[in-house]
Amino acid sequence: MGATSSRSDGNPLMTATHLPATPHGPVLALRHAQLAALWLCAASGWLVMIEPAPYELLFALAFALLLFGGLAMSPLLLPLMAFIILYNVGGLFSAMQITGRDESRAWMFVFISIYMGFAALIFAMAALRDPRRVMAALRTGWIVAGVLGAMTGIMGYFDIAGTGDVFTLYGRAKGAFKDPNVFSTFLVPPAVFLVQGFMTGRMRHKLWGAMALLVILAGNFLAFSRGGWAVLVGSLLLLALLTFITTRDAALRARIVLIAAGSLLAGLALVAFLLSFENIRQLFAQRFALLQPYDVGGVGRFSNQARALPMLLGAPLGFGPHQFGRMFGEDPHNVYINAFAAYGWLGGVSYLLLVGSTLWAGLRGLLTPSPWRHELIAVFAPLALLILQGFQIDTDHWRHFYLLLGMLWGLFAAGIGSREPET
Repeated sequence: MGATSSRSDGNPLMTATHLPATPHGPVLALRHAQLAALWLCAASGWLVMIEPAPYELLFALAFALLLFGGLAMSPLLLPLMAFIILYNVGGLFSAMQITGRDESRAWMFVFISIYMGFAALIFAMAALRDPRRVMAALRTGWIVAGVLGAMTGIMGYFDIAGTGDVFTLYGRAKGAFKDPNVFSTFLVPPAVFLVQGFMTGRMRHKLWGAMALLVILAGNFLAFSRGGWAVLVGSLLLLALLTFITTRDAALRARIVLIAAGSLLAGLALVAFLLSFENIRQLFAQRFALLQPYDVGGVGRFSNQARALPMLLGAPLGFGPHQFGRMFGEDPHNVYINAFAAYGWLGGVSYLLLVGSTLWAGLRGLLTPSPWRHELIAVFAPLALLILQGFQIDTDHWRHFYLLLGMLWGLFAAGIGSREPET
């Protein structure tokens, strides 16, 4: 019995609305519309430099359609729900202390946080209801978004059709994002999905897949984001390692080694080609340094973080949204410090518990044979690296972080409740 069954068979699953086991007619059309809306939502993720972004509008459409039998709930999702709620309650309390010209900005910050957390819950419930089809829709949509986003970044970097001012920032590709760092990490999951397709032999259109992967890798490189590069490399290494460990198929293990070696050579060749351009080579040498001038010094990010910690110990409500930057001249560039600064002690502790329980859920799901283990690996790898990157940058309002969060929890709940053999 699959995890999406609504029968009482010991599976801790409650569907929001019971659909027939084999949908037909209007029900089938509704299911197709739900999946199409999810695909469009993921595929629109490359265009977020305007607000509200198409992503928000398409998420609202997907949510409205999913209310009709497209969502499921399980006790296994309760930690995700509880920690997201507590995290945002902390943000509400913290925002209450802000008055004056920052008040409206603080409340907007809180509302965005609530929306992001709500979106993660909906993606989790949708993935739990129909793991295979929902994950296929989100993965393929994200790959399309990755290609489109990378293409805009590449166009901007080389100033094709005068797009340099639109799609770059400080000489770095950012595509239709506001920041190169967010842009670069957004491209990591679709790269992981594509590499996994080659690795597992599930890639049906290998030429198109290879072209898409090269475009995405080039976009990530031209963002010149140290964090983005680290998340990409770390995610691909973790993908290969977890796949190698969790499979008993000798042929798959051999393919992993070959794909890893081939990917390394292809990546080095791509980097060598890009470094043949003088301006790229100069910026690469500058950005490849472990520390930048704004990292160190008396007013560097690390000094600001060290000065803030004892102050936060005496501030149960935190500083309030956006107040860290006002106090220290720049944002904390550490999502964990920001959780305490902008959401107070309640929000900070809740965020730590959210991250910890997410890593636990991912690892437990990986150790449990299920039909969706490969999908879970491809989600866990980039999400784990994004969680680690949180020590270097503020990720609390990144749409793709919450999309991965919802995907992981939905797959975890579906996998633990599944009685199907692993495929």
